[in-house]
Amino acid sequence: MSNRSRAAAESRDPSAVPSPAAPATAPLASRPLYLQARDLLLRRIVDGTWKPGGYLPSEPQLALDLGVSIGTIRKAMEDLVGQGLLERQHGRGTQVVPHSSDRSRFRFLRFVHGDGRPFRPVAHVLSAGTARADAQDRGALGLGPGAKVLVLLRTRSEDGVPMIYERIALPAEPFAALRAEPGAEMLEEIYVLYQARCGQTVARARDTIATDRAAPAIAQALGCPPGTPLLLVSRVAVSLAGAPIEYRQSWTAALHYRSDLD
Repeated sequence: MSNRSRAAAESRDPSAVPSPAAPATAPLASRPLYLQARDLLLRRIVDGTWKPGGYLPSEPQLALDLGVSIGTIRKAMEDLVGQGLLERQHGRGTQVVPHSSDRSRFRFLRFVHGDGRPFRPVAHVLSAGTARADAQDRGALGLGPGAKVLVLLRTRSEDGVPMIYERIALPAEPFAALRAEPGAEMLEEIYVLYQARCGQTVARARDTIATDRAAPAIAQALGCPPGTPLLLVSRVAVSLAGAPIEYRQSWTAALHYRSDLD
């Protein structure tokens, strides 16, 4: 069977291509065709057929490959554009969004100054090492007893002033190549490094907002008295394949958290 015929057969036999983001709860045949096409496109991003920064084939070619109409392909691609996974480039085509792009770089950065000014941080690594996952790490990342995590402690500063203290826990094996050195400045957003060094792309994140008081280590890092009231944002970031890959806790006394609701 030719590649074109095989792809067309896949699109007509949706049961052979479950969504990589989550197990299907109903036969895919009952789902709209554009969603089935979207899942096929997403699978090719997940398996590395189309890499971050690369371009997809043209819409007519994709429609021919999958055996669907151009309208179906266009709607499937628009869904992935809306998720921030694809980006239209005028005159060039549709690109798999790398986290280093302007659009993606600050997509997940939700902290702003009190007057609404953007926060432009530089991160400083305080420590990095592998440890046994604690109960919170295991619950957030879906890990079993005895699992190992890479734990990063860092501050995020602006104009030399520390404004956020963060603890980041990552499954140890997929992130072995991250190589964050204590004392290093991280000029890139860390999601760029996940993608470039470890092949792990963050597709979405769930943030939970609470309040806390500054523990001694956090107070020292942020230059505030112990017990100072802080904003605490806890995040679970999820990969393209739907697996939790980052558990992050961010403490700040200086910044606000902003979410735009459409």
